[in-house]
Amino acid sequence: MPRCVKSLTANRSHVASWERTQNARVWRSQGRLIVIVLLALTTYLALPATLYFTARLVMEPGAGWESWTLGSLVALVGSLVMGIVLSAMTKCTLCHGTPLLGTSCRKHPLANKLPLLTYRASTILHVLFTGRFRCMFCSTPFRLGRRN
Repeated sequence: MPRCVKSLTANRSHVASWERTQNARVWRSQGRLIVIVLLALTTYLALPATLYFTARLVMEPGAGWESWTLGSLVALVGSLVMGIVLSAMTKCTLCHGTPLLGTSCRKHPLANKLPLLTYRASTILHVLFTGRFRCMFCSTPFRLGRRN
């Protein structure tokens, strides 16, 4: 084939069109998913709070910032550890991957990915705002709610 002639499939993605339009499945352990999302939000909020209270403690020692610093540090570590443990226990029903735990495996092109965020953070935000997400490994769409 001459170089100037391009194939019709050269510009298309390797992802099949049925994969983009498949119906969302109901996620089975919805309670665990909601707990993971809440723990992730606690982690995201406790990190800047811990940094702020630690800076205040260093700048003003003895001004009563010890309890705030300790509380925010306990919230940060506790929510981080519990979130990672629960995320590792949560598996996709099709590929048996951990869609809420970032690993070094190859991610699917249709997986939820927002700019400047990780796949896990993008998935958590999609669950929080839309109630839907895609498994980052097999791109199966899932949703929260009842079975129809």
